[in-house]
Amino acid sequence: MAKDFYMMRHGQTRFNEQHRIQGVCDSPLTELGIKQAQQAGQYFKEQGIVFEEVYSSTQERASDTAELVTGRTDVIRLKGLKEWDFGAFEGQQEFLNPPLQAGGVGYGDYFVVHGGESNQDVRERVSQAVRQLLDNSQADTILAVSHGAAISQFYRHVLSNPPQVKGMHNCAVLHFLYENGDFDLLSIYNPDEGRYIYEKGIHNDK
Repeated sequence: MAKDFYMMRHGQTRFNEQHRIQGVCDSPLTELGIKQAQQAGQYFKEQGIVFEEVYSSTQERASDTAELVTGRTDVIRLKGLKEWDFGAFEGQQEFLNPPLQAGGVGYGDYFVVHGGESNQDVRERVSQAVRQLLDNSQADTILAVSHGAAISQFYRHVLSNPPQVKGMHNCAVLHFLYENGDFDLLSIYNPDEGRYIYEKGIHNDK
């Protein structure tokens, strides 16, 4: 049975606004982050999308976003959907991050020696959590709210030819079709811009 799986990033947080490294550490949504979540909720409403089940990571910024987007309080929180663990770099200024590596691997294994995760750790953790929730669910339309780096590593792991997109904003919405264990990415939508940054089969900006 094919399932519509929507995966979205949380709204802007205080640490996002302050340009701090935010992985397993957490900070609350800003007023803009709340507005972004409301815009995403309006997008789903306009598209006639109703979620039978809603999941989020266990982090406050994700669970709060999920509740704002859907108006529901029965959000199922999963540790597997948490953000990349950046170890000793957590909470520090973003300029301390190393350059992103080519090939979509993000920071590779740079943070392992600093007590964090490698990109492969993140890929396996998130994909295992997502596959488990989808395979165990009887729902046809599902939402999961996660985090920017975790989502980027997830879709690069499960897709054979992942799109090279830029500008995935807070509350960006990825729409997958999941069937027979395979993922097909249909679109990526930025609610705050009111536009798709990726649509399958359509020429997209890189």
